[in-house]
Amino acid sequence: MHVITLDIAGFRNLRPVRIACSSGLNLLLGPNASGKTSLLESLYVLGRGRSFRARQPRDLIQTDAPRFRVVAVLDGGDGRQWPVGIERGLRELTVRIDGMPTRSLADLARCVPVLLLSPDSHRLLEEGPRQRRRFMDWGLFHAEPSFLDAWRRYETALRHRNAALRTGATDRMVDAWDQELMAAAVVLDALRQTFCKALESALEPLVMQTLGQIGVEVDYRRGWPLEPPERDFSEWLRSSRGSDRQQAYTRLGPHRADFVLRVAGHPADWVLSRGQQKLLSVALLLAQAELYRMRLGQACILLIDDLPAELDAENRKRVSHALAELDTQLFVTAIESGLLDLAPWRAAKTFTLTNGEVREMV
Repeated sequence: MHVITLDIAGFRNLRPVRIACSSGLNLLLGPNASGKTSLLESLYVLGRGRSFRARQPRDLIQTDAPRFRVVAVLDGGDGRQWPVGIERGLRELTVRIDGMPTRSLADLARCVPVLLLSPDSHRLLEEGPRQRRRFMDWGLFHAEPSFLDAWRRYETALRHRNAALRTGATDRMVDAWDQELMAAAVVLDALRQTFCKALESALEPLVMQTLGQIGVEVDYRRGWPLEPPERDFSEWLRSSRGSDRQQAYTRLGPHRADFVLRVAGHPADWVLSRGQQKLLSVALLLAQAELYRMRLGQACILLIDDLPAELDAENRKRVSHALAELDTQLFVTAIESGLLDLAPWRAAKTFTLTNGEVREMV
């Protein structure tokens, strides 16, 4: 999967953009505030339906523009090409896939599978479990057909159970939502556990390649106690109901799931420096991309914001070779051209950005 052409209008500080993209590396060069990250953000919005920098649509729409529009022509690798577009104003959202309108952002995400690595990606290791759950669930959404239905079923049951707890509903009503939670939780837990095992296998050689470390482990946490093993999730829900009523929310379950990365038996954020954590974040992104390829038989699209500036020359070289070996489409931002070695890529293009204007270097 890769973007053949990209058209952008009314987005952030970008002037109207129309570029033909490389199927390999697309290097975006320019000073700060030139629009490099905005171009990555437009691709992210195309694939996710939301921004990684802003919560409100008005923050994405150019001043004096009624809406923004991002359209890409995609190549699925099987010879078929089709357009995908998103247009958003202050109140309305329009999505088209191959010329047909759709209201499903899930369909959009399947068509434009994008992964982002940014200067903040090391927070995946340092902060709370929400981002790590999203990381697991992105991989499962694309690879496991049963995941989305189970996730939606669980989220619906959780919302209703929490409402029942807040309003003092009878135990009989809460029991009904407990059974719904249990049915969906079993599926989610099994899928996430399997994903983490696969992630560990994919991650180990990449950590060796980028960090020179061995013995990486992905320690999955399901969101409720493991002991005693004969006690299932529904029993934990019943035993914690009194406390849940006092707190007015469900404290245990897959919505509290997490994973911890361990290196040589210790949590990664304990034993790795900040620079090493950034390299581990790169390895995680590459492992996710590799799992996508293994499950779907095609490559996703990687968006990498300001990676070269975060690494020294030797580590940039390591990461460049690891990215090139993945053989996927990349959009990488940098301030200076010499910060990323283009030699490992068979196909590469360089674009310069100045005050929101994008030009291809030839």
